[in-house]
Amino acid sequence: MVNRKSPFWILLGACLVFGCAKNEAPPDPDLLPTIGAAATTGAVAGYVDDQVCGTCHSDTYATYQDVGMAQSLRKPGHQTPMEDFGVEYHDEKLQRFYQIVEDGDDLVFRRYQHDKNGDEINLLEIPVAWVLGSGNRARSYLYQTDWGEIFMLPIGWYSEDRVWGMSPGFEFADHPGITRAIQRKCLFCHNAFPAVPEGSDAPWVAETFPHDLPEGTGCQRCHGPGADHIQSALQGNELEETRGRIVNPAKLSAELRDSVCFQCHMLPSASLTGAHRVGRGVYSFRPGEKLSDYLVHVDPVERGEVPEERFEINHHAYRFTQSSCYLESAGQFSCIDCHDPHVKPESATFRTGVEEVCTGCHASARDLHSPTTDTSGEQCVTCHMPRRRTGDVVHVTMTDHRIAKGPFDLNALVAPISKQNRAITHVELLDLFDTPEDEEADVYRSLAALRSGRNINTAHLKLEEALKDIVLFDNEPYVDLATSQFTQGRYPAAEATARKLIADGEHLRPAYAVLGTSLLAQGDADGAIGALIQSLAVREHPEVHFNLAAAYLGTGEYTLAEEHIDAAIRLRPYMANAWKYKGRLLRAKNADREARDAFVRTLQLQPLDLAIYGELIDLFRSLGQADEAERYLELGLRMSEMISELQ
Repeated sequence: MVNRKSPFWILLGACLVFGCAKNEAPPDPDLLPTIGAAATTGAVAGYVDDQVCGTCHSDTYATYQDVGMAQSLRKPGHQTPMEDFGVEYHDEKLQRFYQIVEDGDDLVFRRYQHDKNGDEINLLEIPVAWVLGSGNRARSYLYQTDWGEIFMLPIGWYSEDRVWGMSPGFEFADHPGITRAIQRKCLFCHNAFPAVPEGSDAPWVAETFPHDLPEGTGCQRCHGPGADHIQSALQGNELEETRGRIVNPAKLSAELRDSVCFQCHMLPSASLTGAHRVGRGVYSFRPGEKLSDYLVHVDPVERGEVPEERFEINHHAYRFTQSSCYLESAGQFSCIDCHDPHVKPESATFRTGVEEVCTGCHASARDLHSPTTDTSGEQCVTCHMPRRRTGDVVHVTMTDHRIAKGPFDLNALVAPISKQNRAITHVELLDLFDTPEDEEADVYRSLAALRSGRNINTAHLKLEEALKDIVLFDNEPYVDLATSQFTQGRYPAAEATARKLIADGEHLRPAYAVLGTSLLAQGDADGAIGALIQSLAVREHPEVHFNLAAAYLGTGEYTLAEEHIDAAIRLRPYMANAWKYKGRLLRAKNADREARDAFVRTLQLQPLDLAIYGELIDLFRSLGQADEAERYLELGLRMSEMISELQ
């Protein structure tokens, strides 16, 4: 009698259910190495270097390199040269001078002031790591820390006027200087996806980037991951099967086709952007899915603004979808009817081609014009999609993609304007594909406002109320709630929300960080230290090191405070407050020369810190450097007067 429980029968049963290894078909071999390629893994799996696409699609790949999207992010020396490097730009409001100078193939940002003798003082020099933008209209410049954070520099190049000026978002005197962090959602539209670990693109994970980012928005942002498609071609599969393993946007349904273009070109407001669906990573969108399943767009209303007249630099799709031509086509009319995304448009030829699209529906259009109207050549776009000056980047003009009847005063539309800083009075969700409703809509409206730093006084209350009536599979919005409660000075509420997250075991790094800062604000230094150490145990962050240093200062543990100040500087070397407290700690140790150097660095990074002028002047005098003390005294008094005038 056979023992049915013997190892032999157990193994046989497993083979019948799962298939034994020797009877299984072997997996397809990975053929990508045969052409020197490899597929990515992690959060952005299945992608290849875009150059591999050029192996088979050489002509398309070659022409695409001249398109603005392919030039959207480059390393210095790799961008198409057009700037007048070395030319000095003077910001009269803040009495600062800016330059970007060439150093071989490298670029260096310089910011400085002049002392009473006209010599440079508070000189700050930072290597430029990345050039942002094709330069067709404008370019901005970024620096990157060793830790991986990327920040925007305040000076930009404007190609139409061939001038240097303050970059978008830096037009007013209270701009963030060199501390404006680039977030993943920024590079989402300015570059191909980077190869990063799974989960590292989730909200509230530190905004750090690899130093070997791709350069430019490549083929796979519109066509999807290419590794499987290339494997199929290398395996010699049928053409239709190989084509079926890559996305062709032109063959998608209207909503999915438009989602490919709209992933970057639908931006109702640059200052207040929509939030990703809860649980979605920034790099999780794939061509072939509906954009509203990934991102909830918002449409804010600003005080004193006529909504129909709001026009920004990235309003291509936003204005296009307001056109009767788009609305009445029932999804038949799309971006790619006029635009071949693989070829840089040459203006005259391009506009003639667009006119053919227009007359395809409006065959009798010329008969509707007056006899004196010039309807020859390229006039459809000129008159019905006129160029306008953009409200958010006032040095730039763009084609308005809201196809309108007119007539327009074409000169008035491109006339110079001043940047307006309007308060947002209301936030609506954009009606695009599938839009959340009721409490879910309130959650996404609030998240958009909080994450953009707008409407914060009421947004956190609306979020708090909405979260009482909705059950989410992910506690991500509670991090926003805790952070905003802390920002509003509601420290016990922030503490309670952070403790809820910790009890649920979710988003622990930011939860412990908010808990620690909330306890510190309530005077519980020991509790703050414990929570902040827990946050660092999950993942390191310069702001947590800085706050932990502040907590140790409160308990008189100066050695530990200095260790964490040094850690904050190591991760974020251009953090002015860290250098300030470094100087004060050194001064307390009677290390006056080192303290002097730390204070000099503080003022290079933040020239408006009036308290540090006083402390630095005292140090110069104690060290016998009367001339330097006089230089900084004169500049400090001038900065104090300037601040008074700006207020």
